[in-house]
Amino acid sequence: MSFSLSPDFFVMWTPEPGRTIEVGPRREPMELPAIPLPLRKEDADREHLSDDQIGEGLFDYLRQFPDCPHAAEYARILQEGFPHYLAEIGSQIVMLDARQVDPLYIRRKIRLLKILLLLEPENPGLLQQIGMAHYQVGTMFSELANCRTDLLRAMNYFQKALGRVEDLTSLNYLAQIDYLLGDYSAAARRWQGVVDRLPQGGARSRLEERLSAIDRDDVPGQPLVDDIERISLAVENYNEQLYDDALAVMREVLDNAYLTALYQPPELFHFYGLCLEKNYDLRTAAEAFQQALEIDADYKPAQEGLERVAG
Repeated sequence: MSFSLSPDFFVMWTPEPGRTIEVGPRREPMELPAIPLPLRKEDADREHLSDDQIGEGLFDYLRQFPDCPHAAEYARILQEGFPHYLAEIGSQIVMLDARQVDPLYIRRKIRLLKILLLLEPENPGLLQQIGMAHYQVGTMFSELANCRTDLLRAMNYFQKALGRVEDLTSLNYLAQIDYLLGDYSAAARRWQGVVDRLPQGGARSRLEERLSAIDRDDVPGQPLVDDIERISLAVENYNEQLYDDALAVMREVLDNAYLTALYQPPELFHFYGLCLEKNYDLRTAAEAFQQALEIDADYKPAQEGLERVAG
């Protein structure tokens, strides 16, 4: 028996033996597998299900749950019986790429990429794209509570991609994740592999500096991901109006020069400014808002914060 992962919107339906759908330009019959298939709830009570209703249920369900049971079979049915949905996935990914600054859209993009990966599980490009998306969303300020989870998921996809094609991009991302997780020897091995293949230039020099720092044990005393997660604790304190607790955490986090050298989104200093403002340190709050604007001159919340404390 299989249960819907979203019973309010989908029900599971097992086709009767011999049930077919028409596929291809010649509308040839394709027998559906005898497995539970998701249907949209409004279609479940219809006396006669159309092929389109079956396809719509599969597509909508996979877009939400690409890791569900029978996902590979669902994707194959879409590929053979409803290929226009796969074309739509490609179009949606292109549109979502234009809105990458929003974590909601990045997570939606990950789900769509996973559907394509069901059909090409050995595709290193898809594996790398999913890894990059998890890394990107996991290091976004609003998603820091999930940072460790997303980094580990990104690592998994990058490792799979490297297992199929040796690629400097995946290798560099893996080194960065190793460094954030505190595995400095692994980071050094991977970065050395990148440096060995890079031509002389700024990128190679920066990585060589990192390797030299690791070699002389000039590394964080604890994994940087610990402090990154503590930022989400400060946000939680702030939202609960525990402004002094939030400020204390942020001061400790920003005292970590290793972290601020590597992680400098404008949201970080804007939030620090908010904590200072709520604790009536308006002069330092103005400096924090200015720091955020030095990173991104168009970051509107910091512009508003600076105007507010100056006023």
